[in-house]
Amino acid sequence: MSDYSGLKPTGVPAEPSARSVGGRRTAWLQSLFVNYLIPIAIGVAAAKGITTWGIGQARVPSGSMYPTIPYPSRILVDHLATELAAPYRGEVVLFHWPDDPSQIFVKRIIGMPGDVVSIHDGHVYINGKRLAEPYLHTTTDGTYGPYKVPPGHYFMLGDNRNDSLDSRFWKHPFVARSAIVGRADLVVWPLRDLSVIR
Repeated sequence: MSDYSGLKPTGVPAEPSARSVGGRRTAWLQSLFVNYLIPIAIGVAAAKGITTWGIGQARVPSGSMYPTIPYPSRILVDHLATELAAPYRGEVVLFHWPDDPSQIFVKRIIGMPGDVVSIHDGHVYINGKRLAEPYLHTTTDGTYGPYKVPPGHYFMLGDNRNDSLDSRFWKHPFVARSAIVGRADLVVWPLRDLSVIR
């Protein structure tokens, strides 16, 4: 005769052993760790890395770059752009203000290293030639310069030319390449002003 003493009636599950319960708990914790906690940790680390070394954001509280950058607004900043390539004339960048490096300014690069910059008759002149500035909505008041831009430095102006604290008025008028922290790429807030910064 067969021995059925170790079997439960049909439909009644066998009681789980302590080992099987512990095994299922361990498998569940491993699944939670692998499927949720690790991706979250990686995401947080990546976001921190992107903010620090790649893409970040900044608040623009003044109108010195209006209408290119409305105010108040928030902009997307590409920190790698100015690390991987030399800044160029016309690029809108963020930098440590030479007169107080604890402050970050956003302006447009006008004078390149070695340039002679002068402002008169409502326009900017680079090495004696008038600079085309299609991003401006007004002429530039006053007469300034000439400024000789030293090697490794840049001359900055705001697009709201007649209401901008820029290289014309600083005690130290030139921005070192090492002081530039990123390129202004996109207005992201408020949403009605969403636009590419050119």
